[in-house]
Amino acid sequence: MNGSSLVKSMELKELTRKTLELFGCKDIAELQKNIMSTIQQNDFNKYESFCQLIDNELSIDWLQKIFQYYYADRKYKKQDYTPKSLAELCGRLTECENEKIVIDLCAGSGALTIQKWNSNNSLNFICFELDETVIPFLLFNLAIRNINGYVVNGNALSGEIVKTYQITKGDKFSTITECKEIKIQADTCISNPPFNLKWTLPVFSQLQSRFSKCELPPESNANYAFVLTALDWIKEKASFILPNGVLTTDNKQEKAIIKYLVDKNLIESVILCPRSMFESTDISTCILTVNKHKKHTFVEFIDMRKIYEEETREQNGQFGGAAHENRTYKKSVNVFTNDHIASAVKSIAENENISEFCKSVSLNKIASNNYTLQVSRYIDFEIKENQHRKYGDIIDDINRIIDEKNALKLTMNETIAKAIGIFDIYSLCKQSEKTADEMSESLSFTGKKIKKENFITLSKNKNEFKFENMSKEKLSTILVSILQMWKQHIMYLNEEENRYLIELRDALLPDLMSGKIELK
Repeated sequence: MNGSSLVKSMELKELTRKTLELFGCKDIAELQKNIMSTIQQNDFNKYESFCQLIDNELSIDWLQKIFQYYYADRKYKKQDYTPKSLAELCGRLTECENEKIVIDLCAGSGALTIQKWNSNNSLNFICFELDETVIPFLLFNLAIRNINGYVVNGNALSGEIVKTYQITKGDKFSTITECKEIKIQADTCISNPPFNLKWTLPVFSQLQSRFSKCELPPESNANYAFVLTALDWIKEKASFILPNGVLTTDNKQEKAIIKYLVDKNLIESVILCPRSMFESTDISTCILTVNKHKKHTFVEFIDMRKIYEEETREQNGQFGGAAHENRTYKKSVNVFTNDHIASAVKSIAENENISEFCKSVSLNKIASNNYTLQVSRYIDFEIKENQHRKYGDIIDDINRIIDEKNALKLTMNETIAKAIGIFDIYSLCKQSEKTADEMSESLSFTGKKIKKENFITLSKNKNEFKFENMSKEKLSTILVSILQMWKQHIMYLNEEENRYLIELRDALLPDLMSGKIELK
């Protein structure tokens, strides 16, 4: 295995350990602050050391892996960072002649920008990002790649700016300085905005150029607010990774916006993506590309749900003690290959229906279909969206496992528990009691509750050990054997419970992200 392959196979735990060591951090909580300090000092030595750590493999957003695991807020900020192949496809879809400046509308740690830069190192970037926590990771990523441009720490929708940073290209690394606000104007835009984000319309919104020619986007959902904002800032093209819900909607405002985009001949293509491309959710997504200088009057619809390769990645747990950290989890994700990306780009650029999964549809046809962008209206395929078991059935299986755990309760002296490695199981049991209450409240819409685990109690009584153990002075050897069998059985049941919890999570996430359900 060569150096580059070795780096690509580096586990998150090892990457995190080496990164913390490089930046002099005691724990992950210090990393963001220490990276920012490195940037403020324009510490090229640290930049060089990090590049050596990753074997100068700059085509991958290594810091995204760390930020997504330890810092990302999926509940409130709806942060799910862009997979590499989706970022590559967006970058290719927005290529145009004389492209010089690119806006990354919701940059995160820079995944989209990095893939766009990979294809053209001469581009300048304006990266908008609201979350102050990820700004150091974004700035560092741009600096080590010697990228030229600006990072705007602010809200792209409201226009509120916290800070603006200038990134100036050097001999090998960029120099970063704070600067005044800049004029936002670019040739193209790439964006993976937070899905279905609630927002507040600015005062006098209808007078703003981005909204003055069409209906105002609803405050309940900012998907099309991002699209219209980008259109106002660019000269050529923009590609957005969005939930499939944007393609067809019952919201009158969103319907009016789709009609505006179609009638003005702004939509170039709609690509339906496979599920499970994101590591943290299997939500169905699409890529919507707009073009202000189209030379034809049709939209290219592409169904890529069956055009992908599956990658299985192994990852050990990061938290929860040895029982969790020594366990290897397998995560399967779907990815586009270079050939898949090239085929999609060629179909759109050359207006060719290269397979049964592509179709050029006239604006008149879309209008006659009530302006829906739903791909199934134009390409025949079998719809199997969000198929999962009933929530109640999944919860019943989880409770069945918990009942089996609780059927045999162990009471043990705390010192013995620590000596023979049972204390971790006790800690997990206590945590699960709290988790059960939180989950039951969130899942109240199902009419069922997650039961509490109560299969182990620790005591201060000397040598107390109950299945029961009657001696206070001596621990029976046969009970040690029974205990090991019990421990193995509990670990097996934990695996089963985790499997059902993952199934419940994967069932919930698409409905949450699409707005079908809302947890308390």
